[in-house]
Amino acid sequence: MPILGAGLYLHSFWLLALAVIWAAVNPIFFPKPKHVDNWMSKGVLGERLYFKDGKKLRKDLPSLLNLANVPVFAAFIYFGWQRQLVPLVLAGCLTMVIKFWFIDRMAALYERHVAETPR
Repeated sequence: MPILGAGLYLHSFWLLALAVIWAAVNPIFFPKPKHVDNWMSKGVLGERLYFKDGKKLRKDLPSLLNLANVPVFAAFIYFGWQRQLVPLVLAGCLTMVIKFWFIDRMAALYERHVAETPR
């Protein structure tokens, strides 16, 4: 987010390209975790459970969070390109808060799944 925000604010296509390239290669640089007892890994595993039947729009909090993030992220891009620093930072922070809230719900889903699944 910071690199993307800086690229937008500075109108730097190099920084924008770096942000896109990093998003593409980031999963390749980091191996699968040895342990999944951390919050982020649980969030990823919960997301896999949540979307196992395909990406469908549901009437629940995770779908609402994903939908809410669309206009907030669009505002982030707009404010960055318009060089409005304070709204850019606020929209970027709100985007991250919404995303982390979504990951938290996915981690909780995974934990419930593990607790309810017989071993």
